[in-house]
Amino acid sequence: MLTYLLNAFSGPASPFMYGLLFVLAFLIAVVIERTVSLARYRCDGEALYKRAAEWAAGGAAPKLGDTPMERVVSAGMEYRDPELAWEAMAAASVEAGMTIRRRISYLSTVASIATMLGLFGTVYGLILAFGALGDVAAAERAAQLSQGSSTAMATTAFGLLVAIPALGAHAIADANARELLGGIERIATRIVLALKAARK
Repeated sequence: MLTYLLNAFSGPASPFMYGLLFVLAFLIAVVIERTVSLARYRCDGEALYKRAAEWAAGGAAPKLGDTPMERVVSAGMEYRDPELAWEAMAAASVEAGMTIRRRISYLSTVASIATMLGLFGTVYGLILAFGALGDVAAAERAAQLSQGSSTAMATTAFGLLVAIPALGAHAIADANARELLGGIERIATRIVLALKAARK
């Protein structure tokens, strides 16, 4: 199958194949960037909560890192009033969510574009194939039918080979983003509870 797809880069399907190759390269770049970024955004939530709880009990504000969770906690540490701390963390979590989810939607868009581009190539291949049914010589008819069928099948196959991993990558990245955002919400809630407990 690999040889078949490689041969399609030199036939009538070449514009679609190179277009899909560009989409595949973009997909790989986004997957690498998001994988590295989401891994870098992780931090030890339990250790962070312990430091925040010590601050809530009256200790000095600790120096935190630059992950989205730590930025949200830092925003809450500007206030010792539970309501104000919650509002500050809620505002910071919006920016954190934008940072965590950045470019994840591109993955589903890539899947759609790859599928549509593959289908476009399929339609073009069918047009070539049906064009061979006209008033042409038998030898030319056979060549056009072969080219049309090859174009249709190659672009469909390559489009799906790009779209399916893109959908899988989107599902994984979205699940990781949800996990990170859920962790931020949990620690923000626990910090507010610790502030309320310290006021009693």
